[in-house]
Amino acid sequence: MARELTPNRWNWSQQDRKWVFIKINGDGEKEYYYRIKTPKEFNESILKIKRLNEKLVVCKDPEENDKIFDEMMRISKKMQYMTNLD
Repeated sequence: MARELTPNRWNWSQQDRKWVFIKINGDGEKEYYYRIKTPKEFNESILKIKRLNEKLVVCKDPEENDKIFDEMMRISKKMQYMTNLD
């Protein structure tokens, strides 16, 4: 069973095979924005996580590992709330 799409952020719709942004307007009505191309914010975040992961793999210092991992988690959580309509 597919999860319900969340308003006010980008969601991947497996059914539509597109990115969907559901905006709730002032009247409480849903406005749908679709795009096939991955949102720029998503691509940038994926690259940041990839670079941090490469650092994490070679890092030997446990404290530095924690810092890198925390930054990866921060970016990951931010990705859950992508809101740019660009």
